[in-house]
Amino acid sequence: MTATTSPRVGDEIGPLEVRATTLEDLVRWAGAIDDYSPIHFDPAAARDRGLPGVVVNGPWKAALLSRLLTDWLGESGTVTGLRCEYRRPDVVGGTVRARGVVSAVTRDGAYECVACEVWIEDGAGERTVVGTATLRTRRPETGGAPPADGHGRAALIGDRLRDALRVGAEAGRFTYRVEAGDLARFVHAVGGRPPAETVGTHVPPEAPPTYYAVLDPVERRELQLEELLDELPFAKTGGGNAFNEVEYERPIRVGDVLTVVTTYEEPYERDGRAGRLLFRVRRNDVFDADGHLVARSRMGHVLAYDLDRVAGR
Repeated sequence: MTATTSPRVGDEIGPLEVRATTLEDLVRWAGAIDDYSPIHFDPAAARDRGLPGVVVNGPWKAALLSRLLTDWLGESGTVTGLRCEYRRPDVVGGTVRARGVVSAVTRDGAYECVACEVWIEDGAGERTVVGTATLRTRRPETGGAPPADGHGRAALIGDRLRDALRVGAEAGRFTYRVEAGDLARFVHAVGGRPPAETVGTHVPPEAPPTYYAVLDPVERRELQLEELLDELPFAKTGGGNAFNEVEYERPIRVGDVLTVVTTYEEPYERDGRAGRLLFRVRRNDVFDADGHLVARSRMGHVLAYDLDRVAGR
């Protein structure tokens, strides 16, 4: 698919082929996701489980399907959903091939919603993974142009962005348990020493003030409401964190079971040296198991766009 064509029912996607999966592929994957199940690298462990050999991780194959879709879309759209069912194992050393086909296309204003059937097949053409995906693409005849502001200039913020962020309403609610090992790794990562002398005693160690960032569902990729920004047709020129604020009612401690409620505030934009700046601000309210407020944090993020340059050019 290109920026000048629309997807049609029956369009084939791929194939994307890995001719010989290797243990190196799986070692890299294991390191990335912290999953060291021995059936993915130990032949004896795989045989003990009744498997024909060391097998490829299922999520690795799902990631291959995701790459198939993003390669096909290019910069014209985004993947909004992917569901996989693992039917048969693939043995390391074999060929795996990702493929798909467009099953439905519907219009939504300046965009098209695309449903796909996707699958992984082995070297013999047998499907070992089957699934479905949903995509969102800009219609080539409109380019997905954003709304204009009151002065006729291009604007980045519209009702669709506000709706996607659920501005002013609860955007998500997630519960996390603060474990001693997680806290120790965090303290080590930021340059300090884990408070080993208190771990496991009746006096629980307290988390450092910056630990609130670990509890942010957006940074953990568990809450993703900003995919719509990928559909803006302007070239990005920069972006990053704008600010972080946190107020504690009490310290966070090992053993705490904390519920984080995320709410987006009204986004805003302004002109800057890097172009038009789009700000999104979210608030996380952190409650303990008794419903008492533990902390409240606000995080601002900014993206810069060149309104005179089309994305990808």
